[in-house]
Amino acid sequence: MTVSELINETNLIPDLQSQDRKSAYKIMVQFLVDKGFVKMELVGTILECLQAREDKMTTAMGGGFALPHATIPKLPKLCTLMARSLKGIACDSVDGKLVNIFFLILVPPDQNQAHLQTLATVAKFFNRRGVKSKILHASGAAEILALLRTP
Repeated sequence: MTVSELINETNLIPDLQSQDRKSAYKIMVQFLVDKGFVKMELVGTILECLQAREDKMTTAMGGGFALPHATIPKLPKLCTLMARSLKGIACDSVDGKLVNIFFLILVPPDQNQAHLQTLATVAKFFNRRGVKSKILHASGAAEILALLRTP
């Protein structure tokens, strides 16, 4: 599994417009509904599960990156989304910095192994030197997707 297999033009928000984490999550989840990835009736559950995860420990990893993830009852399959906020969003990051890049992972309850593998793949990719900065400074969706395909 690679990050470029998880993200394409249908699950990428190159310019997330949000004032705070809560509204950012709402926008991302609604985007997934609009694109047909999740059903509208799951929105409340998804937002509750994401908030419960944040209440345990922030998913804002530092360096402008957040990896929100949750196990979602009744979700039929793994669902991912990447969003970039050019101005940054306060998310109680471990380093106190604003988050510019969100990588959302939603997983059905019976896919723990896929959940862990996806988290590991994404974390490894975004820990590479310079990748977050390049994505932040990319001119748009096409350039971001090209960066995600870089081995």
